[in-house]
Amino acid sequence: MAKLRSQLRAVLGSRPIMKRIAAEITIEASAAEVWKVITDFDRYPEWNRFTPRITLPTSELRSGAELDLDCRMSARELLRDEHEVILAVDHDRLALCMGTSRTRGRPGITSERWQICEPCGPARARFVNWEQFRGALSPLVYLLYAAKLQKAFAAYCRDLATRVAVVRGQPAS
Repeated sequence: MAKLRSQLRAVLGSRPIMKRIAAEITIEASAAEVWKVITDFDRYPEWNRFTPRITLPTSELRSGAELDLDCRMSARELLRDEHEVILAVDHDRLALCMGTSRTRGRPGITSERWQICEPCGPARARFVNWEQFRGALSPLVYLLYAAKLQKAFAAYCRDLATRVAVVRGQPAS
């Protein structure tokens, strides 16, 4: 297996194939308030249907932290025990990136999922959520999951907006 991974890395490093899926929403709250919700992994089971289980406690959120999560692709499809790593946590830019675990991931594909909170005023934020796939298997993964992932990302954005409203003590829309 190690030899196969080494060969795949050699091939993928010279010819990355990228596919990207994105969703965004404007939320009636500050970017800092949205950031607080998306980085509070301990509370994900309470509201996050897209990631109903994540093994990384909020207190351990840092670049390089390994985690497992479940990812709900649709009402009927739950991907269990996805192995991921925190690739970046930028508290100044309010940006979080997680992706395929570099030690326990699948050969032939890597992913990066960015969640970015951009201020649009004192009490308004633009939340951008996108994932990019690279590697020889990315066209196949994109073909199999792009439509489901696009819908799941859109639902995640709506759920996030609802959660932020609840945290702020506002009625959920």
